[in-house]
Amino acid sequence: MRSLKKWSPGFGRILDGLIILSYDQLYYRLPYFLKPGVVSGHAFLKKREKYGRFFRDIFSFLLSSSVDEQSSKAEEELRFFLSSIRKKRLFYEIPSDLDIREIPIIDKSIVLQNYDQLLQEKPYYIGKSSGTTGQPLAIPFSMQAYQKEYAFWWYHRSFGGVTRGEKVATIAGHKVIHVNTKKPPFWVMNHAENQLFFSSYHLSNENLRYYIKALNRFKPTFIHGYPSSIYLLAHYISENEINLEFQPKMIVTASETTLDFQKRAIENAFRCKNYIWYGNTECCGHITECPRGKLHIQPYHSFVRIVDEQGNDVQPGEEGCIAATNFTNMAFPLINYNIKDVVRLSREQDCSCGKGGRVVDYVVGRIEDYIVTPEGRLVGRLDHLFKNAKYVRSAQVEQKAVNEVIIRIEKEEKFSSEIERVIYDEARSRLGDKIQIVFDYVDEIPKDTNGKFRFIVQNLKIRNVMPESSTVHKS
Repeated sequence: MRSLKKWSPGFGRILDGLIILSYDQLYYRLPYFLKPGVVSGHAFLKKREKYGRFFRDIFSFLLSSSVDEQSSKAEEELRFFLSSIRKKRLFYEIPSDLDIREIPIIDKSIVLQNYDQLLQEKPYYIGKSSGTTGQPLAIPFSMQAYQKEYAFWWYHRSFGGVTRGEKVATIAGHKVIHVNTKKPPFWVMNHAENQLFFSSYHLSNENLRYYIKALNRFKPTFIHGYPSSIYLLAHYISENEINLEFQPKMIVTASETTLDFQKRAIENAFRCKNYIWYGNTECCGHITECPRGKLHIQPYHSFVRIVDEQGNDVQPGEEGCIAATNFTNMAFPLINYNIKDVVRLSREQDCSCGKGGRVVDYVVGRIEDYIVTPEGRLVGRLDHLFKNAKYVRSAQVEQKAVNEVIIRIEKEEKFSSEIERVIYDEARSRLGDKIQIVFDYVDEIPKDTNGKFRFIVQNLKIRNVMPESSTVHKS
């Protein structure tokens, strides 16, 4: 793989690298009163990189254009992009008519094998995937592609009336304090963007009251982060009948699948709409929830296909994987890149919101986010098991063997055997009679190292245990 170090990054990216390299040694050892200054200084430099001329132009276009205009511009830019790649004769075999469906679909393994050929120009920014599939990947971005991503971030936030400069609370995987910290504060202020970063690693029963007090003091207009983290706060607020001293304009959940019961709890506790946001490190495919509650593929972000295992476009009502082309990123062109995230293209494509393109019913996540039954069925969206179950603080479904699933539960004091029976019956009705169901009650369900919560933990190599006739089911 070609070294990226020979290209000299800007000062902001140098500082970014220094902070990452010395995070444990430097940042964690700083007294708390210095941490906001370090975070804010770093954010100030990043702010200049994110919100440049491309951001302003694209954001203005998104706000002022119709979906048809965005789709037309996307088609025009896609053809220019494919034509440019074809002239370079690098890696891709692009037909003369620029038909993208004639170009082979690629995935992360192919990208890693051909990294040098794909790397086209000096990157403005390098994004890094978390490597949840065991294959971490560094994605170089051009300035235009990098700033375009932030234009879409703020375009989605405009759906709830949020503008830059308003108070933002972020509860995601940022390591704002050391994981072994026992006492508050579990947050740090980013003055550069009027943003309060909360740790998602300290959300214990004992600490949640401190989070609520901090939120009440800060009074954010907008909250975003992991749905599992925000749900814990929402559940605590509702169970303890806490009256918040603020009401956000919107909450956006991302990076994990937002489960139905989480969404209901969040909206009930914070008294505002919870919007779902889907994206990925490669910036190939962008799906956002509109004010009417539908999930739209954003046509001007990237060209998105929903394909089956043979690489054919699925029909409305069918599931498939996202295969997308970021037609803006000339630094590292990805064409027909299979993210391996599964969505279902909706039968109902009508929506008058004017906030996006094609409608999908849901984003399930990766094929690994399913339970495989002994009959070879793949069952996803098992959050419905807990739809009618009270006194469940958090839950997880794990599969270690094809004939057994473990339902792991953080239960509350009023949880009873009757509630367990409700969950069992729901699981049995979805998974069938040939799989064993085991309950495991724990004090706390562990999260991944990046702070994300996995509702389904699939330890099987699914494709090795699936019969050829396997079918996918949304529970």
